[in-house]
Amino acid sequence: MSSHPFSAKLSAKAMALKNEKLTHLHFYYHNLLAGPNVTALPLNPKGPLDFNDPAGLFGRLTMVDNPLTLDPELNSTTVGSAQGLYGVASRSEVAFVQLFNFVFTADGEYRGSTVTVLGHNSIFAGIREMPVVGGTGVFGFARGKVHVKTHSFNTTTGNTVVKCDVYVFHY
Repeated sequence: MSSHPFSAKLSAKAMALKNEKLTHLHFYYHNLLAGPNVTALPLNPKGPLDFNDPAGLFGRLTMVDNPLTLDPELNSTTVGSAQGLYGVASRSEVAFVQLFNFVFTADGEYRGSTVTVLGHNSIFAGIREMPVVGGTGVFGFARGKVHVKTHSFNTTTGNTVVKCDVYVFHY
């Protein structure tokens, strides 16, 4: 096998890649499109939110910095934020392509670490599953899955609270 000046073979053992762990994280994220503390900002508003018209929502992109809390109430303990974006990627159902970094800010071993999620989220389905595609800090070399379920949804404002269970393998 030839070598290249931009690459090198590394030993997994030397990189301390052994003793893989599985961690379960449980929290709620608050996607707030309306109110005094908006956390989800549409980048290309396409008229009023009409969740009965997926074709009318198609292509809508939203940037987020959603709080992650221990309980469904917004005033419960904050453990971090979901930073990223989602876009309506279907003309026949309200389904997102979702890219979030769960950024952990609470004191403790996860502070400063992230888990990255990229996947399909059909928001009116029951429990949805998306893949964990990476992470940083404690969650370096992360892989796994996320289960999300809508806890509450305001059809007028679009404000949503989502229950989130993250199952992440990491070293």
